[in-house]
Amino acid sequence: MEDQLISRIFDRAMIEQAYPIVRTLAPGITLERWVQFARPRITSRSSEWPRGLMAIQNASGYILGLFSFKVRDDLHESRILAVSNIVVPDIPGRDQVGRSILKASDHLAMIHGCRAIRAELNNEIDPSDCDRTWLSATLISCGYSLGGARAFKRLPGGLPATH
Repeated sequence: MEDQLISRIFDRAMIEQAYPIVRTLAPGITLERWVQFARPRITSRSSEWPRGLMAIQNASGYILGLFSFKVRDDLHESRILAVSNIVVPDIPGRDQVGRSILKASDHLAMIHGCRAIRAELNNEIDPSDCDRTWLSATLISCGYSLGGARAFKRLPGGLPATH
């Protein structure tokens, strides 16, 4: 991938533009569900506790990856940047897209006064159990340590998934 990659905070026009890459990792996600997920993350802006969606684009404006972020209060670290819903399709140069996501995360954490970044490798947007080892290796090469545990339990009788 010889293109220079650019990170950009989502605006409303980017929501539908990003849908095809969301579908590559989660074919069951409908456009309606994606819009329902994305809209609150771009319209609810708090200067003290910001959150949003960030796209990684090539010079032509094509979205190659995305992630959601939220500044949170953390008992141990004070302010942290929580990064989740990392979406990078299996394309040539995805390692570069992954590194661009981490670079954008570093920048967001610095400008918002965060002391740490927590990258969550979960299946909220990617329930396909795809190969995530490349992302783990990219995280480690960029100074992250894989630590902690996360558990998930689906409750019986809960609201049906809107995929």
